[in-house]
Amino acid sequence: MSRVVISFLGDPDKVGRAAYLIRGSKSILIDYGVELTKPPKFPILVPPRYIDLFILSHSHLDHIGAAPTLYLHGNIPALMTKPTLELGELLIKDFIKLSGEYLPYEYLDFMNLANNTHFLTYKKNFSINDVSITFLDAGHIPGSCQVIVEIDGKRILYTGDINTYDTRLQNVADLNYEEEFDAVIIESTYAADVHPPRKKLERLFVKTAEEVVEDGGIALVPAFAVGRSQEILLILYHRKFSYDITMDGMALEATKILLNNPGYIKNYKVLKKAFKKIRKVYRWKERKKIIKEPGLIIAPAGMLGGGAAVYYINKLYKDPKNAIFLVGYQAPGSPGRNLLEARKLKIEEREKEVVASIYYMQFSAHTDSNGLKKVLSSLRGDPKIYIVHGERRGREALYHIASEEYGFKAYVPMTGEKYEV
Repeated sequence: MSRVVISFLGDPDKVGRAAYLIRGSKSILIDYGVELTKPPKFPILVPPRYIDLFILSHSHLDHIGAAPTLYLHGNIPALMTKPTLELGELLIKDFIKLSGEYLPYEYLDFMNLANNTHFLTYKKNFSINDVSITFLDAGHIPGSCQVIVEIDGKRILYTGDINTYDTRLQNVADLNYEEEFDAVIIESTYAADVHPPRKKLERLFVKTAEEVVEDGGIALVPAFAVGRSQEILLILYHRKFSYDITMDGMALEATKILLNNPGYIKNYKVLKKAFKKIRKVYRWKERKKIIKEPGLIIAPAGMLGGGAAVYYINKLYKDPKNAIFLVGYQAPGSPGRNLLEARKLKIEEREKEVVASIYYMQFSAHTDSNGLKKVLSSLRGDPKIYIVHGERRGREALYHIASEEYGFKAYVPMTGEKYEV
């Protein structure tokens, strides 16, 4: 029987550039993402001829952004859910548009990936030779999955980005693990934090946004196009936000894709109703009209690195009546993080102070410390725990939780390191 080795090809010490190679009698690559810098940072290169199966856990660029490089000259079979491919196409097209000069691939290479893709639904099994793959719902965004790999007598769980808390858009992650694992690769984005109670945060967000609009201002919500924009829309709908809501940019196309995949969202009918009621902006001319009157705008990108949100913030930052609601993770070095820490943004190539109010509302699609404890307590057997996908503070926190509170043998791998299962 072959040795089974896990290689960490991305940067486990960051929320970004996910890539994990499981090598035994076959080679299975899970995720191949980028770090969204300029130029983007890629994982360690894996020659496609050495890969027997490529698996995508979900469609965010830090997991899918480097994937087309595997299909420049190859035809590796790929495995993912249907929404992951469709949302991934949307995000990759935009990524090429914004960063094409830095990328070693074109849209045709993504289409080669699509043409080699097999769809797998939750709790179904896929086999390739002696390797077995099962997906479980990860609760992160629609179509996101945990991946169970059975290879050469070893069972490995990759949690992917995981959420154990109910949201308006998604059900919780499926933690009904039926068998023992030998190894678990687990994310740690918020392992050092505890999220505020969701319902309390929803009430605060809607109340504050209403006050901004009532005072004659515009509430801008920069949000990730996939997942967060729809979650914010559903919160506003459920909480009966009584003013105009506008959605702009890629969030519109992402919502349409989700509505075409009703089995992967919590309440299709409610999302359809909420989406029907809002104003939709598709043209620059319409954007100019929107900012002339009070209301709330949902627009990507969530970390203010591009997209329609940048247009709006350039127009709104000077007026104290306006407000910016950051509703998700802000990576170190991102414009959103700079806005939070210094109240400054680069406007027309110059750094300027933002006069508009700034609020941080953590509607995370990643679980927190308590949720990760729930994952660990659900595990069967005595698996080795490999902690990834987090800043150093979160990874160290989860290391202590896994090893000291639960007695697991835990590791904090670095880029390029290999571990035998």
